[in-house]
Amino acid sequence: MKYSSLRQNKIFLVLSSLKITVGCLLLLFILTFWGTIAQVENGLFVAQQRYFHSFFFLASGRFPFPGAQLVLWVLFVNLLSAAITRYRFEWNNLGILLIHFGLLTYFISAFVTFHCVQESQLTLMEGAGSNVSTAYHDWELAVWQKTEGNKNGVIAYDISRESVGKIFLLTGDGFNIKVEEYYPNAVAYLSDVKQRPNTINDSGITTLKSTPGKRDPEKNIPGGIFEAQFGQSQVRKLLLYGGEDYPAKVVIQDREYFVQLRKKRFVMPFLLTLKDFKMEVHPNTQVAKSYESLVQVKNGDMERDVLISMNHPLRYKNFTFYQASYAIDALGREMSTLAVVKNFGRVLPYVASLITFLGLVTHFLGMGFSKKMGSTVRCSELRRSGKSVKQGSK
Repeated sequence: MKYSSLRQNKIFLVLSSLKITVGCLLLLFILTFWGTIAQVENGLFVAQQRYFHSFFFLASGRFPFPGAQLVLWVLFVNLLSAAITRYRFEWNNLGILLIHFGLLTYFISAFVTFHCVQESQLTLMEGAGSNVSTAYHDWELAVWQKTEGNKNGVIAYDISRESVGKIFLLTGDGFNIKVEEYYPNAVAYLSDVKQRPNTINDSGITTLKSTPGKRDPEKNIPGGIFEAQFGQSQVRKLLLYGGEDYPAKVVIQDREYFVQLRKKRFVMPFLLTLKDFKMEVHPNTQVAKSYESLVQVKNGDMERDVLISMNHPLRYKNFTFYQASYAIDALGREMSTLAVVKNFGRVLPYVASLITFLGLVTHFLGMGFSKKMGSTVRCSELRRSGKSVKQGSK
């Protein structure tokens, strides 16, 4: 299909309507207003899921209302259609075309960020280092065996309510685990009477009860009943709870396996060590005024120290580290918690801003140059017309 026929296509002409643009911007304003107010009562996560991460939701519990995802998709198609139908690819329109392309790049970066970003946290004690961060509210089932040198080869699977009935193939020697029951949020009890006889739990937990999920998913602690299988004859029942500090040990055929329900882990390709943590408090209070972390980044032979504070994050490779919170244990040892964001499209917003800026500069310079050229032409025409009048009067 030729470009000229695309510009006259009725579907593109309808989708490029300015009314759609104004309507989408109005809906985004309403959603932003509602979402900001909802954070006070329902929390940040619930507000994001309801107003910004959804295609539709029920306003007042009864009326369907478009979510931000749907509105942004419609606005993206609207801008793309406008670029196809309204503007010709000519040098005079270069600035407008660059502006539209920059705006479309913003939408692409938002799409990549929403679907590809990986958010987690890393808590370090002074002098300690790690290359593993922890998810906020995603959980996994991890299994490992102890090997020489205290190096454990961990195999982990994402786990959720949909995992019930699945069998996870964990090792090559025939050791598997089946998910019999899984509770996204549970309460664990210690008692003399076990919920299920012959069930392994090294923390002394005997009973699990499912409870309704909390508004803040970070506060939900899952639990479940699992079946450890080795071949067809060796079977062990496991009761696992996300709040346990230690894994359950399963011994089958003189082999020790360790199984744990834990928050999902993410491995970073470098080591981050907390060298020093500093905190300032308001006078005569224990309320933190500011706090910062001096960390060391080690990647192979490369080592460098970086100071992370509230408004000065660390950006390295595709990772960004923000100062999130802190803690002080009973012995007075200080710990710093860093928010870790891995975003493969981290550069895209900068590219979109640069393209939009170049488009604005090109457009306004073109307008100024055109006005100057137009005034010059008119002056020359007036001079020529005045000369001809004088010659005619003679």
